[in-house]
Amino acid sequence: MIRSNALYVSGCIVLALSLHACNSARPNRSSDSTTPVWLGDVLKRSIREVSTTTGTAKATQTAEVKSEKTGRYHLQINPKTGKLYKLGDIVEAGATVVRLENPMEVSSISVETKKMDVTITEQEWIGQKRLSDSLRAATEKEVLSAEKSYINAKNALENAHEELNKFLVKAPFRGVITKLPYFTPDIEVSSGQMVFEIMDYSSMYLTIELPENVIDRVNVGQRVLVTNYNIKSDTLFGQVSQLSPAINETTRTFSGFITINNSNLKLRPGMFVKGDIITLQKDSVLAVPKEIVKSQRGSRSVYTIERNMAVERGIKLGISDDTYVEIESGLTESDKVVIKGYEWLRNRSQVKIMK
Repeated sequence: MIRSNALYVSGCIVLALSLHACNSARPNRSSDSTTPVWLGDVLKRSIREVSTTTGTAKATQTAEVKSEKTGRYHLQINPKTGKLYKLGDIVEAGATVVRLENPMEVSSISVETKKMDVTITEQEWIGQKRLSDSLRAATEKEVLSAEKSYINAKNALENAHEELNKFLVKAPFRGVITKLPYFTPDIEVSSGQMVFEIMDYSSMYLTIELPENVIDRVNVGQRVLVTNYNIKSDTLFGQVSQLSPAINETTRTFSGFITINNSNLKLRPGMFVKGDIITLQKDSVLAVPKEIVKSQRGSRSVYTIERNMAVERGIKLGISDDTYVEIESGLTESDKVVIKGYEWLRNRSQVKIMK
């Protein structure tokens, strides 16, 4: 029994010595390990602080143009294309899109007869004035009566032209045809029927609702960057045009309008857009990527490298956008900071700079 215990103790000693030898031969990873990092320059750039809103873009002018007369339908030629007007065509203000024919009514308006009336009454008025000037029989009352007849004749002619003009369905302003119901050529169209819709969306507007906490930062006149989710590469420019001073008690928001310059017609009426209202902009300020800034107990820092060692550098921040943050103090333009691999660093960590 004593011999067995002795053998057991001896075996334990040998095993312990073997494990110690193995541990002694294994390298100390905590002291020898290095962290690969990538460096970036501290550069000057422009930073915009924005307040973001969304909404539906709408045309500044929209009109449903209806017929004022009954007549046979004739769609007109677009002088820019040499073809009949169609959806999407740009129409100049006053251009005739549709002409209606109604010979019987046109005849009843009697424009030629009214022209003759104007000529006759004008001559009578001139004759009465001559008689009055030569102290002959014409009295002042007769002169005024002749003048009145002439004026009435002119008004009747103008009214006749206006009635004839109603057979020409014209664009009330420059815009794009957005609705053009099909009518068989020469079919009779009744009065009051919608024959086309036109929109002017070279300038658009956006109704906005902004949270109460930005009321002291958003002001009329501020620039707005407008983007559509389907055409992200195109950024349009707008401006805050109106703001309500009242807060909605239910939503805790205040309303307003943004006008959008859409002269190239890239944005279409009804599109859902995002508006970034530029509330503050600083140009040529030192900045670093927001993601590399370390926050701890109210302090901010980034990692720089000295002699292959990470050094935690305290910084003071200014304004920021989605990607970058301004450095007010703590770094200079000649500094380089860790932009990749910073997640694994501690102050005084050994690093390997990667290219």
